[in-house]
Amino acid sequence: MALINNEKYSLYYQRINLIYQRPEVKASLEIILSVFMVTILILAAIRPTLTNVASLQKRIEDLESVNKKADNKIAQVFNAQNQLNTYQDRLRLFDDAVPDGFSYQSMAGRIELLARRRNLTVQTIQMPGVRLFGTGQAAGDWSTKLIKADATKIIKTDLTFTVTGEPRNVRGFLSEIENMDRVTILNTIVLSTETGPGGANVSLRATGQISFYFFDENET
Repeated sequence: MALINNEKYSLYYQRINLIYQRPEVKASLEIILSVFMVTILILAAIRPTLTNVASLQKRIEDLESVNKKADNKIAQVFNAQNQLNTYQDRLRLFDDAVPDGFSYQSMAGRIELLARRRNLTVQTIQMPGVRLFGTGQAAGDWSTKLIKADATKIIKTDLTFTVTGEPRNVRGFLSEIENMDRVTILNTIVLSTETGPGGANVSLRATGQISFYFFDENET
């Protein structure tokens, strides 16, 4: 049986070999092999090119994104410049409303000036907090007394005052506080009368708390 199979396979091999020897079959095989080899060579040759093209495309997209962001920044700068040119004459109003640098004298001096203008007597001016300069860290109870700027570099501090005088002048004093060119908030106000001999009302006492604001560019 094995001998018959071997002879059978040998016969098949001879027939196939004869077929491969035919010119048309041989030419077809050579063409197929040539096309296959050319395809492999082409893929091997253009693969680095395709990789480079993909890399360049990614780089172009990144550059376009950066360019778009740069254009937006430039537009914002021009817009800010236009606004600055428009409101340049009003910048001094902001400087007056929120002055640069913290100052106890600026707060107390403003209250004293308004009181003097209205012929009032300043009895007390109280300003809490301790203003320190430098980068050192406070410890203990000092940390609760420090006057520091917030995240927007604005310093807010309160001042408590007591003034006395004629009722009309006290009312004018309070009106001037409400209409100051400074950004202030009149938090509380308590009015009481002071009597003279015989129980007659002589003067009006005003005790109030007002918040002042400062801009500190150097605050960190």
